[in-house]
Amino acid sequence: MSNERFDQDLRAVLLEDAPRDVPDELRRRVAAVSTNRPIPAPTPVWQRPAVRWAVVLAAAVVVVTVGAWQLRPAPEAAVGTDPSTTPSAAPSSDASPVASASASSSPSAAPEVVACLAVDLDGRIVGWQGAAGSRIADVRVTNGGSRPCRIQGTPGLALVDATGRVLIDSTAAGPSGRPHVSATDPRFELAPGEPLTTEVQVSNYCGPTPVAPVDISFDLPGGGGRLVVGPEPGVSSSEAVPPCMGSTPSSITTNGWRR
Repeated sequence: MSNERFDQDLRAVLLEDAPRDVPDELRRRVAAVSTNRPIPAPTPVWQRPAVRWAVVLAAAVVVVTVGAWQLRPAPEAAVGTDPSTTPSAAPSSDASPVASASASSSPSAAPEVVACLAVDLDGRIVGWQGAAGSRIADVRVTNGGSRPCRIQGTPGLALVDATGRVLIDSTAAGPSGRPHVSATDPRFELAPGEPLTTEVQVSNYCGPTPVAPVDISFDLPGGGGRLVVGPEPGVSSSEAVPPCMGSTPSSITTNGWRR
């Protein structure tokens, strides 16, 4: 229904069909309303001032909230931690097995290298040389075993002919004495096939003529056994026996091991 029609109906009700108790003053006011003045249409809800302010305020709250969220400071890393790491990142569940596997795979302490035994060694007299009243043998000893071993200390020495007769013995002649290891003696570890050398000096032999070839025996310290060293091929024993010096004591000694 249009506003004009509504206005006419209202005027008809009040002027013609209205109850008699309607005040005359109200009847006159209704009659005075012009039929040509339109009754304004009601303002839409979204255009009302109160609603407009409510919408503006709500939009402002949304903008402020979003801006505050985007501009919030980044969480600070804990003291002593790497800022590049994410604080919420939990350690991998397999960290413990990896650590335990790494710990169990670490090498244990290497076993101590045992002393060389006579059966592990190969020895050769590689040459004889003369000196005033003495003879000096150049000796090479090699680890002929399948595992590393060590040589240390001074062996007992003896000059022996082909019949096994002892010509000079360090237990009774010379400073070498019996096999022994001193605290200051160097220690030599030999890998399989690795050699050591030494020189053995003999002096003043006045006994029967020895039977060639002439060997040198080494009694290793610590019960390592006896190693008999003979001349290698091509080495003569003619210079192996020292001359007799009369009343001078016999002697056999070594100047120590060297690489």
